[in-house]
Order: sequence, then structure tokens, then C-alpha cells
Amino acid sequence: MENQYYKGLPKKRMGVGALFFNDKDELLILKPTYKDYWSIPGGIIDANESPREACIREIKKEIGLNISDVRFLCVDYYRNLGNEKGESLQFMFYGGILSESQISNIKIPREEIGGYKFMHIENVLPLFSNGLQKRMPKCLEAIKSKISFYLEDAETPKSQS
Repeated sequence: MENQYYKGLPKKRMGVGALFFNDKDELLILKPTYKDYWSIPGGIIDANESPREACIREIKKEIGLNISDVRFLCVDYYRNLGNEKGESLQFMFYGGILSESQISNIKIPREEIGGYKFMHIENVLPLFSNGLQKRMPKCLEAIKSKISFYLEDAETPKSQS
């Protein structure tokens, strides 16, 4: 009976993203081959994988770097507003400032990532999905203030502001 109960509970999609900068304060962005917009290293969290583990795995998969020291920035809850993506939780992490050596060792899987570059944040926002555009200011604030945020649809709930 308990098994049936758990099987009937709602499922949420969960994803991760990682922010990396260079020494010119430019953000690393990626152009996925399967999306119309630019993004950051990240992806879907697998079953029985923590958000941090997924972030580390996706960093290795998408840019070829072994980076395990990532700092949690925020989690953003998205409601299912009738789109095909459905309800989700998006976990954001900070990977730090990449050295020249690390940047020269970036290797992308060409079948999944068409290219990458570093850009100043004000220039890159229009290239992102709407959700990432809206979430980015809180992520940047979390990096500077060294605190983390809980968001709903990319905004701090009124009771927390």
C-alpha cells in the first residue's frame, strides 16, 4: 500500500546550471545545438543524483573540466503554466573564475554544444532563455553577497523580501 502511495506522488523535473567567469569578469556561455538560445553549463539531474553531483557531471560533460568546488547560489521553483516542460526546480551554482590554463583546456562535445564564448553579463542576458535572464540578477547577487536564495518563477517570494 505504501508503494502505491509513493508511485502516485507528483514528479518534478530538476536541472542545474553553473556560472563561470574569466579574469575580465566575462561569463562563460554555451550554444546548445538543440536550443535556439545560449545557455550556461548545466543540464538535468539524473535519478538518485544530488544537484551538486549533477552540476559537477554536467561541467565535465559540457566543457571538459574537472571542477568539484561549486558553491550553491539559488534554487528556483517553476510552476507548470501549461507548457510542455512542466513543473521544475532549477539549482544554480558558482564555479568561480577560470584560469587561462583551464580556459585553454575547455573541450566541448560538438554534437551537443555548437560553441562557447565569454561575454559581459549585460550583453549576454538577451541571448538567454527567459527563465535564465530573470534568474541571473539573483545569482550575481548571491555571488557578491555570499548568500543563497530561494526563488519562485525567478523572484523572491513576497514573504521573504
